[in-house]
Formats: sequence, C-alpha cells, structure tokens
Amino acid sequence: MSDEFDDLHLQPALRETSQRTHGQPVQPLSRVPELVAEAYRSATAPLRAKLLECLLLPIGPLGLVVIAAGAFGEFLQRGNYMRLAVSPEDAARISADQMLELARYVEQSNPEIFQQIASLLAKNPVGMAGLGGSVLLVALQAWRRR
Repeated sequence: MSDEFDDLHLQPALRETSQRTHGQPVQPLSRVPELVAEAYRSATAPLRAKLLECLLLPIGPLGLVVIAAGAFGEFLQRGNYMRLAVSPEDAARISADQMLELARYVEQSNPEIFQQIASLLAKNPVGMAGLGGSVLLVALQAWRRR
C-alpha cells in the first residue's frame, strides 16, 4: 500500500528552514552541555554535587521527573525542590549522560546558569582533574563575552 507522502521530498525544504529562522541564520548548537558533562565525569565527588545542584536550580517539578527519564525525580520527593541540597552520594547516582541531558535542557531554558558554573569551576581548579574542566571554563568565558 502506497502512502500519499511517499513521493514528497521535503529534505531540501527542511534543510532551508532549519538554517534560517525569520531570515536570520540559526546559530549552531553550543558544545557547552557536552563540556559540562565531561567536566562532571572527571570532577571530584563534592564538585560533582555542586555542579548538579547548580544545574538543578532553574528546574521545576515537572522537569525533575521528565529530564533524563526521571533520574532527578527523587529530589522532588524530598519536599521543597526549591532548596535542593545534593550530596556526593546523590551525585554518584547521576551519570554523565544524564548530566548531559540536564545541561542541554538548562541551555535552552536558562543559559545564564552556565555563568554560575564558570564561577564554580574557577573557584575549584583542584577539583577538576581532567582537561575537560579547563576546556569548559574557557568555553564558558567565551560564551559569556558574546
């Protein structure tokens, strides 16, 4: 059985609209969420908890249960989600992939949070064991100047 849309070739049209929004070229997606996830992967346990706490600040109750297949929903059960205290044990349960999903959400909803992450990383250079943290800090500083 043939579908009426089988012969429709939308790829060129989709490509054109994805490259422009209201006549303006669309900026390529930032690599900041990937760098945040990499920094999280290589950070010490206390710094991981602080990074997670910082990214969870702008997230509402619905986001807590939706982002990363509900990985952050447990925080909602603790009572007041507005005053989250993330322990190193909590951070140990969250994978870098889940952190990547959270960072992507925050980038779209409240990218100013990344300025707080830059400050946090600048204050904890010893906590950043890998190159990812340094790269993230440089990327966030460049992003802030834009």
